[in-house]
Amino acid sequence: MSTELHTLSGAYALDALSPEEASAFRKHLEACPACCQEVRELRSAAARMGAGEAVAPPPYLRTRVVEAANRTPQLPPRVTPIRAARASRWSPKLVAAAAAAVLVVGTAIGVGVTMGEPEEVPLATGVVEVFTASDARSVEVETTHGPLKVATSRSEGEMAVDTSSLVPLDEEHVYQVWTLVEGEPLPVVVLERPDTGAHMGMPAPGTQVAITVEPAGGSERPTTEPIAQLDPSTV
Repeated sequence: MSTELHTLSGAYALDALSPEEASAFRKHLEACPACCQEVRELRSAAARMGAGEAVAPPPYLRTRVVEAANRTPQLPPRVTPIRAARASRWSPKLVAAAAAAVLVVGTAIGVGVTMGEPEEVPLATGVVEVFTASDARSVEVETTHGPLKVATSRSEGEMAVDTSSLVPLDEEHVYQVWTLVEGEPLPVVVLERPDTGAHMGMPAPGTQVAITVEPAGGSERPTTEPIAQLDPSTV
């Protein structure tokens, strides 16, 4: 650790000190007004520099992150095996009850797998929020691949599409959402799981939103004619 604490103000302002150095410097700040002022000025300068280099994320980034989170399964809980020495503390009745519970659950799971029950995937939370907003306006669009629902909400500042009723595609194709600004297509989101829907920031008036069928993984530009296209501001 440096013996001259006054020289650490720059590193402290940028959170570049070790925990031990930061703790010592915080105590130093309690008795050094000059360093307090210097830290405030350095942090203000760093914030201005960061703002000058900041880049606004594309409108589709939030949707991609939310969709990825919805597709990511939770890890199973870690189960610590019960050692033989501790197992003796269990009463016979408790062991029998636990065994019966395991048998019932296992049977239920087995029946579910055998029956081949379809997996129910709910709409993404952001999609539901737009459709259920107090000022939500929605419309249903008939497409060649089934009905499509579109909703907008000014209070949420977003629009959403419920694509859960579209015809499922094979593994080699996906639905992809685009915005068309003066006819120029910009990719918004690839619907890897169309049954969850998608949502995005409300496009500027006059911007068209379209959905196409693309090869798996999506395309940089549309390769097919849109199955649906509309101006969200007219919804």
